Amino acid sequence: MKELKGNCPLCSLACPLVVAGGERGPIFGKDALLSVDWDRSADSKFGGSLCARGNALAELLSHPKRINYPFMLGERTTIAAAVSETAKSLADVKAAHGAGSIGVLLGENLTNEEASLAARFAREVVGTENIALFAPDDAPLFRAHLARDFSGVKPAGPKPAGERAVSLVFGDPFSEHPCTAKNILPGRYGARGSETIVVSPDTNHTAWFSNRHLRCKPGGEAAVAAGLLKAAAEKTKAELPAGLKQLLDKADWSEIERLGGVSKDAIAGAAQSMLGAAKTAVYVSNIFGRFGAPALVYSFAEALSRLMPGEREFVPQFVQQNTWGVYSTLAASGASDCIRKLADAELRALVILGLDLFSAYPAGPIEKAMREKRFTVTTQIFWNQTAERANIVIPAATLMEKPGTVSPAFGEDIVRADVMKPVAGCVSDGDFLAMLAREMGSELAPAGAPKRLANRSASTDGLSVEWSEYVSAQKEIAGAEIALIPWSEAVHAADGSASRNFHWSEITCPDAVLMVSEEIAAGLRLSKGDRVDVSTAGGEIVLPVEITKRLAGKIVAATIHFPAVRKLFPWRLSAAGEIVLGPVAAKLSRQRAGY
Repeated sequence: MKELKGNCPLCSLACPLVVAGGERGPIFGKDALLSVDWDRSADSKFGGSLCARGNALAELLSHPKRINYPFMLGERTTIAAAVSETAKSLADVKAAHGAGSIGVLLGENLTNEEASLAARFAREVVGTENIALFAPDDAPLFRAHLARDFSGVKPAGPKPAGERAVSLVFGDPFSEHPCTAKNILPGRYGARGSETIVVSPDTNHTAWFSNRHLRCKPGGEAAVAAGLLKAAAEKTKAELPAGLKQLLDKADWSEIERLGGVSKDAIAGAAQSMLGAAKTAVYVSNIFGRFGAPALVYSFAEALSRLMPGEREFVPQFVQQNTWGVYSTLAASGASDCIRKLADAELRALVILGLDLFSAYPAGPIEKAMREKRFTVTTQIFWNQTAERANIVIPAATLMEKPGTVSPAFGEDIVRADVMKPVAGCVSDGDFLAMLAREMGSELAPAGAPKRLANRSASTDGLSVEWSEYVSAQKEIAGAEIALIPWSEAVHAADGSASRNFHWSEITCPDAVLMVSEEIAAGLRLSKGDRVDVSTAGGEIVLPVEITKRLAGKIVAATIHFPAVRKLFPWRLSAAGEIVLGPVAAKLSRQRAGY
């Protein structure tokens, strides 16, 4: 039986695994039986561990719901007919409204080479500059990484003696990146005095294991991160970049406590623990709507990590596997205003590749724009709301089924050369683009190693502006009757566009639920299983209730892997065209019996 070593594509950890079997043919034999196992090599990441999602990866590769033939207006067709109609429709839109009325939106189910090919297709074949990655969970971290280089921040003294290790965690990596637990848990159960510190407004899956939980206000992670850096810098008299020092000097402790909801003493105690550790690791694990200001959390956390005198590691974790690869490839070829134009309904035709737009963020402007489109073509793995709204749907190969490079972390590239054969009828996004370009009268040669943007800016300009915007957003949340935050479940991956189809998630988390604190449950006289109407500035839905001790005060949390929940977070764009997300003000009302 053939074995193939690869990497799980379901999150940015890219855990190594071994796929066996899966030989497709007219006769089902033993070689056709597909299985997934750990990679037990001596140097295998996380000791070869796989989470529940990775262990069930065979479902993604051979799922009966996989799309394996093209659709045109909901009817089955051939790939040749679909490509021909796509070329004709794009040409018609271009002739009627100009090339600038066509947009190309990319998701993470593309290799770096395919992202480069998509950029060339947009510019050389269509003639449009409207091409962008749509990744609201991860994009703010990428911008923070490229916009500010903190490599000049030096360790504040010699390495402390001993073996004490401290892990500082923002978010919930045990849910989004479960195998991370192999590295973090020694901070709780390792050498004497070691500890795990978690910053979050809820007792999430990671916080449950922490020694020290800095329970912040919803969206308060950035303030707590600023406080930790401020406390460490004051303690050690460390030199910080001018823009960063100016911000921390301006943000006094009363403001940090008010915004973050954690006392100065608690923050200073955590900072002191980190400064005294022989080894520190700082993790940033964002997901849709979790942090009030993801870019600020990233910047403060990186500077704090670099300040530590012991061995140190800074680990930003991305929600999806190759969003960084696509982002850095597109950034190298220039900026785009595509997302703003999409929201403003300026685009008359869309090419959507490697992305379920309605799972990523089904905001009102997105729905309106899709209704008003003259033409949409999309590549999809499963049938979904994006496919339903498209004129033409192309059956897509997964990242495990196409060769190329992915970049799941800063400085990490994985080249997939030996891959699974795609499900019969499925094509890679690169092959589809090449066929489409040829039909439109151009040749797109296969892309080699694409040029990618990796250089970081040494400037810390803009931090004060972002902080001011963050302060305003936190004031709005502070005045809310109830704050809604996202809740992440380990059985789902990212926006749920793939994992909602899988057997294990259909059993353990088939639908979204609303988790409420005991305080809110008592006030509304709620019991488990009751249904409540949840309304925000973004929308309104009805969800079943789960009462939990993991939340305290006027906070509710909804399962974020479902489009109806993501729609509750209102659409906002920054001046730079970046989607702005964070905890949101909400109102609850108990549904009457019979409704």
